[in-house]
Amino acid sequence: MRLWFLVIWIVLAAPLWADDAPRLGIFGVVEQVSPLVVAGREITVPEEVNVISLLGPNQAIEVGDTLAIRVLAEAGGLKAARILQIFPVVGPVTDVQGSTATVMGSAVHVPPDMAVKAKSWLAVSGLWSGMTVITTNLRVVDHGGFGHLTGVVDASTMQIGASEVRGAEVPLDGLGEDVWIFSGVAEDAGLRVSLKMRGVFGGEIDLVLWQGYASLPVASQTYMIHGTGILGTARDAQMPEAGRLIARCVHKGRIVAAAPDGMSAGFAALDCARHIPAD
Repeated sequence: MRLWFLVIWIVLAAPLWADDAPRLGIFGVVEQVSPLVVAGREITVPEEVNVISLLGPNQAIEVGDTLAIRVLAEAGGLKAARILQIFPVVGPVTDVQGSTATVMGSAVHVPPDMAVKAKSWLAVSGLWSGMTVITTNLRVVDHGGFGHLTGVVDASTMQIGASEVRGAEVPLDGLGEDVWIFSGVAEDAGLRVSLKMRGVFGGEIDLVLWQGYASLPVASQTYMIHGTGILGTARDAQMPEAGRLIARCVHKGRIVAAAPDGMSAGFAALDCARHIPAD
């Protein structure tokens, strides 16, 4: 198991972009498996593109999974170049109250058709909304003591959601507003970190369609997508109601309502205009 995590971390960290490839990405929930539809976008998956998963090799994509996909724009559609399963939380259940389980300190919604017991291990697919994960899929796993957290770290509390990030070496440039993937030893209220990685796409992204829940205003007519450092304003796109599930196109951490310079083709390929209201 430890050898597998070393292998997967090398795969996760290795930038796999071709020099001349447009750097496009999609982050969101699987709505359909065959063909693959994520955040409302249909994506062709070549046979040679395997799913990268912290749960181990040969993981199948399921409806409700959260994926970070690097895509290539081709005539007639989008093609996957890299697929990473995203789990906001993987760890042991410490408490279950009705439809809510507590995993490493964070609240996780439990679907009504699934029974969850304390001390069982869950791999939670879904999206952060404040300190809670809105669950879209759950897997009961035997994970050998390795837990995972994915999201933006609150530097004032060293938390992702309500889970403490413990023992993580902070880079010289800080943790910033980037999405991090942490792995390590699961503890009651958090994670004792032994491995970490910045970002989810295996390299820099020029334009990404990102699905998530809108925050309360963080300033006048300014909001964030929970679990990220992504900012939007009423001038960028529709000012959403807090707690609403949205999809927005993002460039350099900012929601955009028009194609950035040189990215008109990518903007069109991701169908970014779909989420921008008419004047």
